[in-house]
Amino acid sequence: MSGWLIGIVGVVSLGVLIEVLLPEGENSKYIRGIFSIIVIFVIISPLPKLAKGDYVKGFTSQTQEIAIDGEYYKSVKEDIQTRVEDNLRQKLEKAGYNDLSYNIQFDEDYVYIIDKITVDGKDIDDKQWQELVEFLHNVTGGAKVERE
Repeated sequence: MSGWLIGIVGVVSLGVLIEVLLPEGENSKYIRGIFSIIVIFVIISPLPKLAKGDYVKGFTSQTQEIAIDGEYYKSVKEDIQTRVEDNLRQKLEKAGYNDLSYNIQFDEDYVYIIDKITVDGKDIDDKQWQELVEFLHNVTGGAKVERE
């Protein structure tokens, strides 16, 4: 690609030089015509490569393969999950569940989705348990809620 651009710049520069140095006369129109054909050939020269696909193959062979940085992914995943946990804790405290002990399990494919919440519900009666389960379903978007 850069060779093609350099070729175009070179031909245009040569054209300007010829235009300045070429004397007016009968032969100048033939020289300009030949030079115009040369400019057209230089401009369309990469088209056969593009039609065959060779140009694209050469470009892709020079690129590096993209790989996921495991440590960075892990740190981002932990950061997201910490924020989700903090958000859930704040919502639980706002609803009056201050001393609730629970464990969160996240979805394997989507790090920000809570898959299951295991609650230490020994001291919670059935009515309060149903209210808590309904509250957690609404807050988490339908996560499974289980008692320890």
